[in-house]
Amino acid sequence: MKRVMVAVKSVQRDIAGEDTVIELVSPGKYYERGGVKYIRYEESEVTGLEGVQTTIKVYPTSIVLLRNGKVTMRHYYELGKERESEYKTPFGNLKMVVNTHELTTDITDGIGRVHLGYDISVGGDWQFYNQLDIELREDAEYGNEGRAETGH
Repeated sequence: MKRVMVAVKSVQRDIAGEDTVIELVSPGKYYERGGVKYIRYEESEVTGLEGVQTTIKVYPTSIVLLRNGKVTMRHYYELGKERESEYKTPFGNLKMVVNTHELTTDITDGIGRVHLGYDISVGGDWQFYNQLDIELREDAEYGNEGRAETGH
């Protein structure tokens, strides 16, 4: 397990071409298990998801984004593919589809970047172009809790 700083920048473009940008920097943890790279961090009030834990599982050719807490979701991103998911909230559940058209990862020992570009459909209507950029940096204050490869 390695402590890292997770910088997340999310851009949502609406049908009129207007961008909504949300940026978050949060302490997180990074580890690797079975060839999969894991990034975990807590959301904040900036995202409207305070108290929600986000886990990003980085595979060689795909990414899974999981959220647990007051909302629950599992989005699966694979380049050139549409994947269905359900977003569970206290107000009800939403069926969603993501169509991934950009996916790059470059992470070595907990330092690096993830980039996603995707369209999203909510209730059958394609609504947004989304871009998600995640940067992992060394947590200079806390550093390692051991080696990144040993994780739990």
